[in-house]
Amino acid sequence: MNIDVSNIRNDRSLPSLLYLYLWPLWIFENVNAGSFLERAAAYRRNRSKRVYLPGYTAKWTVIFGMLLAMLAALEGMANLFASWKFPFTLLACGTGILAILAFVVVVMTIAIYLLLTHWEF
Repeated sequence: MNIDVSNIRNDRSLPSLLYLYLWPLWIFENVNAGSFLERAAAYRRNRSKRVYLPGYTAKWTVIFGMLLAMLAALEGMANLFASWKFPFTLLACGTGILAILAFVVVVMTIAIYLLLTHWEF
């Protein structure tokens, strides 16, 4: 899915601001398009923008921790209220899926940072 970031940068609605605040890949350019010199310039630009990735990693690590805490609370409530066990279990499953996705974003951000830091073009 290709998102036109130029429209999102000018839009000041809450969803677009959340997208810019949380999603780290909007900063980077495609290094697979264009001539060799254009790809090299895009890679150099991406390499210079890698300094923002630890901030995104911290944000997503906090989100991951909050989702794990919510998961533990929902599991505890499911065990505490036997008549509401099924709804709390469903909410815990959904929270667990979101926690896995947050963990994937953390790992992906760290991998991109290490790749841009240690691999020369």
